[in-house]
Amino acid sequence: MLSAGAPVSHPLLTAAVAEASQAEIEAISGRTGTKVKPRLFVGGTDLPAAEREEIEVAFASPDLVRMGAFGPFFDLIESLPGLQWLHLGFAGIDNPRFGAMLDRGVRLSNSPGAAAEPIAHTAMAGLLSLARRLPHYHALQREHRWRSLPVDEHPTDLSGQTLVIYGLGTIGGELARLARAFGLRVIGVRRSPETDRDPADEVVHPDALDAVLPRADWLAVTANLTRETRGAIDAHRLALLPEGAHVINVARGRIIDESALIDALRSKRIAGAYLDVFEVEPLPNESPLWDMPNVIVTPHASWTAQGNFERARLIFLDNLETWLQRRELKTEVCER
Repeated sequence: MLSAGAPVSHPLLTAAVAEASQAEIEAISGRTGTKVKPRLFVGGTDLPAAEREEIEVAFASPDLVRMGAFGPFFDLIESLPGLQWLHLGFAGIDNPRFGAMLDRGVRLSNSPGAAAEPIAHTAMAGLLSLARRLPHYHALQREHRWRSLPVDEHPTDLSGQTLVIYGLGTIGGELARLARAFGLRVIGVRRSPETDRDPADEVVHPDALDAVLPRADWLAVTANLTRETRGAIDAHRLALLPEGAHVINVARGRIIDESALIDALRSKRIAGAYLDVFEVEPLPNESPLWDMPNVIVTPHASWTAQGNFERARLIFLDNLETWLQRRELKTEVCER
């Protein structure tokens, strides 16, 4: 039982997060000696001035998307004078509003593991669909045509092919694990050095990307959008891929030069692509990507899964306890 004079923390949470977290919040209060009393965000920006001043922590949870309240939530937290820490219930950190928070001194953390598994599963599904020529058969199905591919057009065996993953983080690591189960050799690209625990067969620094692209049958982009990654996969690097390679992007559209990719797909130099993200979203109706037979398009949906809310909630609570104990946040974002 906490004493009457115990410190109090008022995190801003959605009603769904607060309700699901009652037992954990009570336990965290007991362990940290700080009474946690959430303030509820119910979809608008109305909050008494006294409550606004009390809030130093906010959790942008995945259910804000379902509520259609992402914008109003950020409108509210941008008006909180005492906000010190914002936790994101997802991995992406490229939204300008997040950068504005960092600029005003608000600490920022994210949830890189919350949607890693569904995103990696979706990327692997796209890879398998392209490898096994499912878009070709889907077109025949729509036309009610029963026709096999000629023998000389049969798919190449996946086993023994090479997948380069640009961004070997949580998502890229899960994709690497899945891909190796299908017999692919995986080369991961990231800034931190190789370790014995890596899920890839080989890990290289981004400075060596040009050296490994000519070995790639598949290029998967799973990196965060940052100053370093914006436009990193440009026309020059697409040209380094072997003829007949495939491209997968489940990260951010602006990492790839979309016009250069379209040209490479039209010429069939790039055999196909699975694209979940684009330079402009929603993808404009006039984009040629919609009608390319060698392209699979999904509407930035690779992350969607019923379990994301729970995974993000637990990551937030873990960080909340760390925050109340004045220790280092486990998933803090220090740069964009």
